[in-house]
Amino acid sequence: MTNTTFSGLEMLKIAIMMEEEGYNFYINGANYTTGKTKEFLLVAAGQEFIHKERFSKLFEELKTDKEGDSEYLFDLEVTKYLRNLIDNQVFNKKEQPKDAFTNLESALKYSIKTEELTIKIYTQMFEKVSQNDVSGMLSTILKEEKSHAAYFTKLLQEIVS
Repeated sequence: MTNTTFSGLEMLKIAIMMEEEGYNFYINGANYTTGKTKEFLLVAAGQEFIHKERFSKLFEELKTDKEGDSEYLFDLEVTKYLRNLIDNQVFNKKEQPKDAFTNLESALKYSIKTEELTIKIYTQMFEKVSQNDVSGMLSTILKEEKSHAAYFTKLLQEIVS
């Protein structure tokens, strides 16, 4: 992410797109796997979906309060710009290893890496947002992302030992 400062609504729009991208990433992986790897990826997708829903709800609440200030966020060019800021930051399609989902171990390793990148981006966002309602939500999601990374790491340690 750049050093640019974003409004709460812009931050939320970026977060919604990131969670959506994560959800699609994990669902896509689940579509090509079976057994424990598929189960893991479906759970991870569910977590991304819950985060997207939370961010979307807060976005709608804030948008209602700032109706006139938020219209530009629905402009196709603005959406494209915001998507370009995060594109390939977390779920890098160009560098995705071919064996990312061949088994539970590789799925966990790749998921830990993406969670860590998500944490990094959300931390940067958290540091730059001034609205308390948005920073509170980002703080909560950031804690959850950290717990996901810790849980994925624990699972990985269990299967490799």
